[in-house]
Amino acid sequence: MELSDIDIILAVARSGKISQAAKELNYAQSNVTTRIKKLEQEYQVQLFNRFPKGVVLTSKGEQFVQYATRIRDLLNDLEQDMTDPGEPSGTLKIGIVETAASSRFMEILNEYQVTYPEVSISLVNATSPKVLRKKIQEYEIDGAFISGACVKEGLKVEYEMQDTVHIISKRMDVPPESLCQVSWVVFPKGCPYREITEEYLQEEGLSARNIIEVSTMDNLLSCVESGVAFTIMPCSVIHKKPDEFSVYDLAERFTHTTTTFVRGEDRYVSSALDRFVKLLNQKCITF
Repeated sequence: MELSDIDIILAVARSGKISQAAKELNYAQSNVTTRIKKLEQEYQVQLFNRFPKGVVLTSKGEQFVQYATRIRDLLNDLEQDMTDPGEPSGTLKIGIVETAASSRFMEILNEYQVTYPEVSISLVNATSPKVLRKKIQEYEIDGAFISGACVKEGLKVEYEMQDTVHIISKRMDVPPESLCQVSWVVFPKGCPYREITEEYLQEEGLSARNIIEVSTMDNLLSCVESGVAFTIMPCSVIHKKPDEFSVYDLAERFTHTTTTFVRGEDRYVSSALDRFVKLLNQKCITF
């Protein structure tokens, strides 16, 4: 087996199509097919089930992919370790949930950028912890802020902060008499704050007149500020215009949430990421 065979198997497993993997790797499709057959003959196993519309991993293929992923991870770490100059430089890619992009966080980023001007920071926004976890595992980002409970297997928590969530509406001098006919604005499925909203409505016996799904914080706040809907979010999301909103407490069981900064466990930590984590802990950032 050659190291390039690992990339071939991983690419085919990702796409489910030999033609697409060949295009991604800039190989001839016949070459990819030949390499797969050669591996199967070498190990005397079938790695893929072939179908007219693509391929699917067999159980042995899934085992191969697990080992191949670990080998590729080690090779990537080796490359980074050998090329890291020690002084922070290059690109630092950080995944961040929409709710975490507060003014306090931006202050930390600004201080980091001033201190380490050779580092280019790239922010990747998402509303789902699952999406950010996948991006970490696939080397698309160096680490991520993840809100709510998340599966930490394979991840190392470098920083953790507590927060509280509340019902937020447009500015009202008098609290609403009933929430039975209120519309609610939420992020797409997978967002922990959407899960809290749905659990709250169910346990309180409330029927949302309408669930409005948006994908950005700006759109969510516009819906709330205009009176179109209520939302359940941390108060930090309204830090720019607090006077435009009213905030109501939730029952204790819904109130507390956690945001963590995580990276891949047992993965190489670049000097750029190491300094970022140290700054987070030094400043004890809260959103």
